[in-house]
Amino acid sequence: MSTTSHGRTRITAATPTRTARRLTRERLRLLVRDLVLDGDPVPDWHEHAACAGLSEELFFPVAETGDAGTALIEQAKAVCAGCPVRTACLADAMSRESPSARYGVYGGLSAGDRNRLYADLRAHAIASDDQAATSGAVA
Repeated sequence: MSTTSHGRTRITAATPTRTARRLTRERLRLLVRDLVLDGDPVPDWHEHAACAGLSEELFFPVAETGDAGTALIEQAKAVCAGCPVRTACLADAMSRESPSARYGVYGGLSAGDRNRLYADLRAHAIASDDQAATSGAVA
C-alpha cells in the first residue's frame, strides 16, 4: 500500500487479473469438434480417413465464404472425393451435428451442402408420410 498526494491509501499489491480467453482458430476448431462429437471419442473410421494428418484449416476454414474460403472448401472436397470412409464420416457428422453448429467439411460436403441435404431429407420424409397417410386412408 502507498499513500497518494491527497492522503488517500492506494493498494499497490498485485491483484490477480482474469485473462480473457481468446477464441483462436485452434480453440474454435476444438469447440466445433466438441459440439459435433459431443465429447465422444473420435470414431474408429477416423484413422482411415484421407484427411488424417492434413491441416484442419483446410476442412475448417475461418471463413467459408469469399475466394479464400471457397478455395479451401473445394480443396477439402477433393480430398474427401477419394476417401475410403467418406460415407461413414458424413453419416457420423449428420447424426451428431446441431443445425446451429454446422461448420466445416465432412464427408465431402460443406455446411451449406449439408443444410441442403437435411432440407431434402426432411422434404422427402414429409412426402413419404403424406403418401403413407393417403394410401392408408384409401385402402
